[in-house]
Amino acid sequence: MFLKIRRQMRLTLHKYIGLLIVTVILITACQSGVPNSPNLENVQGTSNDCRVVQHAGGETTICGQPQKVVALEPRMLSMMLALDVQPSGYADAYLMKSRQFDNPSQQIPYLGNLVTSQPVNLGDRNNPSLETLTLLKPDLILGMGFQENKLLSAIAPTVLVDHMENWQDNIQIVAQALNQEDKVQQVIASHQQKLAEVRTKLTPLVKTHPRVLNVVCSQSMDYIEIRYGGDSVQLQEEIGFESVLLEDVERKPGVRPKVTIETLSQLDADIIIVSTWLDNWDGTSTYNVPLEQLKQKWANNPLLHNSRAWKEGRVYFVDYTLWASVIGGSIGNSLILDQLTTLLLAPT
Repeated sequence: MFLKIRRQMRLTLHKYIGLLIVTVILITACQSGVPNSPNLENVQGTSNDCRVVQHAGGETTICGQPQKVVALEPRMLSMMLALDVQPSGYADAYLMKSRQFDNPSQQIPYLGNLVTSQPVNLGDRNNPSLETLTLLKPDLILGMGFQENKLLSAIAPTVLVDHMENWQDNIQIVAQALNQEDKVQQVIASHQQKLAEVRTKLTPLVKTHPRVLNVVCSQSMDYIEIRYGGDSVQLQEEIGFESVLLEDVERKPGVRPKVTIETLSQLDADIIIVSTWLDNWDGTSTYNVPLEQLKQKWANNPLLHNSRAWKEGRVYFVDYTLWASVIGGSIGNSLILDQLTTLLLAPT
């Protein structure tokens, strides 16, 4: 009992110290009257090498070459890595228990094999740890617009991008913040080249099987929605496929209509792509989304066998983390294009 009380007291003390540090920084920033000012301790350059970056959170002044950069979101990490910048800290979509990504290839889905640093774990992207951020002392914080928090800019210069914008626009903002603008056009050109190659390979299939239905489905099949947007849908349409949508639902940004199995069974398509997810993964085991289990549930439900896609063996099951824009950027899109080609051109 005594040891338990001591542990609780120690945790409380650590939280208090962390919050005190954040509070002191915020008060100092407010008194200085210079929000988003650069942390010159960790950047390479001088005050003559400064730039003002316009972004979703306003504008931020950054000087020189940021050295200690943190990414608060997988899409931001994807853009950083495409620009050959390694993270010092990272907040993933999955909440990992370890304090550090000391084995990133096993701990960070899809992007980890490109991470050569061992970034500090900043917790969940929806609630990154301000205490850990403060102790890390980054000189640049990169995140998404939904993560806007005045405390972030008090810790370090912060640049946020709008997740509703396309990655080609966002990566230019990120590149300006990182002082890597000279690499942007090559990243975009490589993506366009790969897209063109995949379009050529899939053109015959587009002519015979043009209508694609994109579905998001939980493992229990108690949550089903029709995907109207996102990177994978956009890529399919750029290749030439036509998205199957609900007749009574307007297509606009952010729309993700939920449907029942009965409604889903009435949507006919040439190809169906079903994305599902892995619940409660903490990075301590192999990342493995149970696609086969969901596929078997579909096979056992006769209501879902009416479409041409099922009859021709063209229902495919994929990982939501990759296909639903959780990763995003040129790296995520490249992986989607690879999988799309492999799936659609496999013998049925």
